[in-house]
Amino acid sequence: MKKVIFMTDACSLDCNALDFACFIAGNAKASLKGLFFEDADYVDDAVLSDLSPSPCGDILGEPDTVGFETSTEIQALNIQRFKDFCAKRNITCTVRCLGKADLDNALIESRFADLIVAGGKMSFPDEKNRFPSPFLRGVLQKAECPIIISSERIRYVEEIILAYDGSASSVFAIRQFAYLLSFFDSKRIIVVQVGDVSEVSYKQQISELLKGYYSQIGYEVLHGEDPAFELFNFLKKRDHCFIVMGAYGRAYLSQLFKDSTATPLIQLLKQPVFITHC
Repeated sequence: MKKVIFMTDACSLDCNALDFACFIAGNAKASLKGLFFEDADYVDDAVLSDLSPSPCGDILGEPDTVGFETSTEIQALNIQRFKDFCAKRNITCTVRCLGKADLDNALIESRFADLIVAGGKMSFPDEKNRFPSPFLRGVLQKAECPIIISSERIRYVEEIILAYDGSASSVFAIRQFAYLLSFFDSKRIIVVQVGDVSEVSYKQQISELLKGYYSQIGYEVLHGEDPAFELFNFLKKRDHCFIVMGAYGRAYLSQLFKDSTATPLIQLLKQPVFITHC
């Protein structure tokens, strides 16, 4: 992997997601491109900057200015903080500024990248109560490279959870994860299938595939009438894990992004989630 994209609202730098993006880029020895989505509607308005400690303060220190600032100044400050963050991690970085929720150009950028990292709560002023935001939903549906959604600060990863159903898309996601994030090869792997099956589908074949990448592999079959609920129930009991999912919108995984499951989805996103599709 050579190129990672980090997506953020320019007025609200997601330092937890940035920290994880730098962790990924650093371990993969990849460059990091910051896509900053600027809110032009508010560009000349004076806003009161947050006087509480900076979420990046433990690494970057406090911002140089506090109090009333324009959105333009806040966006410029966040871009500089991004560059400083990368410099402290010895990560080569570039920046591109896009318009608010500019999905078309974001998707073009995804075509020429290996991976996207974005915060799960990424939103814009008129979307604060919508999760995931329409913009993030569009990225998840149409991005042309895999995506990692990361909302909480990740201190370490103990195990990789592979959400698997035997489909081509779920196996494709597993391969992509193994190729791109090969530095997780020493972690414990758990293959999880939900449904009315007695054992993991094509167990011999998936075992042969995984043994080429990992040495600690376990399998779980979850039974229940509601696959999404069973998956959530399994995941919410686990800490320090990285979740890998196949095609967005396919089979029971599509339920993860329906409005009816928004609350458990937020709980799920306390752990980083890797999503891709064929």
